[in-house]
Amino acid sequence: MILFHYLRERSRAPLAALLSTLMLGSVAAAGVIVPSPAVAAETYGGVGTWFDKVGDTGGACGVPPAQIESQNFVALNVWDTPNNFANDPSPRPILADKSNIKGMYDNGLNCGRWVRINLSDFCDVANGGAPGAGICRGGTWAPDRYNGATLKAVVTDSCGDGNEWCRSDRNHLDVSRHGVGRFTMPDGTPAGDLIGTGAWNNRKVDWSFIPAPNYSGDIKIAFAEGAERYYAPLIISNLPNGIHGVEYFDGSAWQRAKMNGDSGQRYTIDANSAAKTSYTVRVIDANGQLLNGGRQYTFGRADCAQGSGKCSPSQNYNPVTYTTK
Repeated sequence: MILFHYLRERSRAPLAALLSTLMLGSVAAAGVIVPSPAVAAETYGGVGTWFDKVGDTGGACGVPPAQIESQNFVALNVWDTPNNFANDPSPRPILADKSNIKGMYDNGLNCGRWVRINLSDFCDVANGGAPGAGICRGGTWAPDRYNGATLKAVVTDSCGDGNEWCRSDRNHLDVSRHGVGRFTMPDGTPAGDLIGTGAWNNRKVDWSFIPAPNYSGDIKIAFAEGAERYYAPLIISNLPNGIHGVEYFDGSAWQRAKMNGDSGQRYTIDANSAAKTSYTVRVIDANGQLLNGGRQYTFGRADCAQGSGKCSPSQNYNPVTYTTK
């Protein structure tokens, strides 16, 4: 991911039990998720910045750019370490004994979730986020005509840089450049190019987690690069309410899959038979509930992983056709 402030380039590479704005409801016969009535959602206040793109294999969540549900996407902070701007304040994923410095990225557990962003006051003096210098230094926060503009975006990346925003502002949102240009004013009109008009960086934002807007269909499953007979890394996307876990059936019992590091939408599973030609999984959402009432997804190996084959780095997304039960 590339975070910009005065076009400054940076390098690339939550809480687990947060409630959504809407809780998932029943599953229609056609597989379309029907939302339940709205419930209260926690709102977070931070500062907004922007970045240009994710890497070829995806942002920190592990979804390649072409497979992200929307080009309105955001990155959440890995660490919450005010006044500590060390390169590696803690290894990733952050261990349990360091949970006090865990940012809203929450070791990947907030990957694939959607957020609703509401614009608030703007700082009249821009700055470069220099470590320890503070945000809006030498300036004042004040409302302007963009207050109240909104955007819905999906979490697909993390912010781990050693700057003021990524370390000292726990609820900071780094928004894709595309997304920054897609805010909607309270009257429904487009807000326009906030970056081009100088109305974005160092703007306060209020945001909350929401279910995927206008959701239809079902999840998408693909094998990632490196997949072969004895190694089955999955990418799971198009999620109605994030992902907090994957279980796979080993032929006799359900087992919990391991997340690939803190890439919250990548999990490694095993097959449901010794021949290792078929896999069955089910997904746990951000509310800790089995998705679609425990729907099971069964599929075979990727074409690039047949026999002794192995999916190359260029084959970083190999979609499967699954059946459900």
